[in-house]
Amino acid sequence: MNSLKSTIAASCLAASHVLLAVSAEGKETRTVGATAKEDRIVVYIDGDPFTTYTFGEEHKYPFLYPVNGPATGKSVTAWDQGPYPHHSSLYISLDWVRSEGVERGNYWQPRHELETGRVVSTEPRIIEATGRKVVLRDTCDWVVPATGVHQLRDTRTITITAPSSEIRILDFEFQFETLQELHVGPTGHSFFSARMRPELAVGDPNRGPDVAHLGTGTIVDADGNRNESGTFRQNAAWCAYYGEHHGETEGLAVVQHPGNPGYPAPWFTRDYGFLSPTRFAFGDEPRHLPAGTTFTERYRVVVFAGDHEHADVDRWAADFINGD
Repeated sequence: MNSLKSTIAASCLAASHVLLAVSAEGKETRTVGATAKEDRIVVYIDGDPFTTYTFGEEHKYPFLYPVNGPATGKSVTAWDQGPYPHHSSLYISLDWVRSEGVERGNYWQPRHELETGRVVSTEPRIIEATGRKVVLRDTCDWVVPATGVHQLRDTRTITITAPSSEIRILDFEFQFETLQELHVGPTGHSFFSARMRPELAVGDPNRGPDVAHLGTGTIVDADGNRNESGTFRQNAAWCAYYGEHHGETEGLAVVQHPGNPGYPAPWFTRDYGFLSPTRFAFGDEPRHLPAGTTFTERYRVVVFAGDHEHADVDRWAADFINGD
């Protein structure tokens, strides 16, 4: 471990003590804590692992895995698994980023070809771990190692709370700055994404043997559209994906913030277990981002037990959209 990571780990460990928290409504919330390690930060709820922010040098980009459901304690997301092993649970990434000297910065896949593009974690740390919430922060450089070109930089803040026994909340804020004049080509491989466990997939018998299995899953958006056929390319404030595994129904919802550019972005959804709100996926021409452009993207992920109605995803989305 280098001296920077040693310092980070020591400071984070000191910050990881937690206290029992009580919500404003007087109901007991879950206790949230965190511990830093050399290449990851582990977040706990009531002492049990909930998720891990992983940022090791062998990875294409930082990601969170597992994302454990509140009913089973098992991950509702998948990592390093066919038929698309470059989908890493809960993450943000891009493909087809062109700039001077770079025809294609590919931060998405293949996952072992780091020279084509890598999101490099430079300052992962625990900002707060009080029992009520854990706040993580990192600064990441989007670099094409083959050329040495730095195309983007983001400062990301992840706030994790557990307001009840059936709800986990992860709030993401990404503050971006373009370091080059960029042209982002239209591609489904783009931006904030979640990859669900196969058991939670809707499934599609027409996509070939690797994804032909029929899972128990349902995709539903804020407007009531369902599954890939109904939600793909729709502009909805949120989209949820859930199903049955280990004898329970649980899943997650991704909520877009109205302050995001192009809100609400259209959804790229797949019945095999993928969902992403992305303004970069569609259209015929690349998106032009001048050097020095700054923008902020915010998302809420609600991890829940039951279906979207039982979890009252509308309520948690409204809290986020209205700034609560």
